[in-house]
Amino acid sequence: MAQDVHCPTCGAPLHIRNRFVTTVTCEFCGSVSLVDGARLDPTGRSVTAVQVPSPLYLDATGRIGNRSFRVLGRLVYEYDGGFWTEWFLEVDGNRRVWMVEDEGAFSLLQIQPRVVPPPFDDITVGQTIQLGDLSVFVNEVDEATIVGAEGQLGAGRLPGEAIRYVDGTAGDNEISIEYGEKEVEVFVGRPIPRESVQIDDETY
Repeated sequence: MAQDVHCPTCGAPLHIRNRFVTTVTCEFCGSVSLVDGARLDPTGRSVTAVQVPSPLYLDATGRIGNRSFRVLGRLVYEYDGGFWTEWFLEVDGNRRVWMVEDEGAFSLLQIQPRVVPPPFDDITVGQTIQLGDLSVFVNEVDEATIVGAEGQLGAGRLPGEAIRYVDGTAGDNEISIEYGEKEVEVFVGRPIPRESVQIDDETY
């Protein structure tokens, strides 16, 4: 359900597009606020634009296979190997999903709120861990920092936040665990062919 609010920092009008949105960045002043019912709570943080080449952009629409999508927001992460982007999408008008873009490859991931992972310090590369019904082979354990954000997001992570993460596979599934400053989130999904992401032409 969409709602209209005002930025608590500069007063600009903001239109929250989706009921799953929990964090909003103001397109006018760059301040970051948390959605609290019908109002916004300022976090004291602000964002700067980080340009990572991508065919996607804020408010882009298109199709993934036979499903329509709209880009609501994005987070940009920096790690030792460079950058990756997590796009927050509204799919078919009523679903939320994250699309990870890393070195030109796309994956669709959904959060698994009821899955509790092991402590980060107990996980090593090459290990197999159990996440619910999935046996996950761990292929990466590292740290990253959220260096950019844009739009509206369904995540508790904020710009400037340092995270620790674990990536792995379980059969055809891709698994990502993000250990943030305040919460831990588990994502499960699959890679998708780049050609399956069809982006509509921009309209002005």
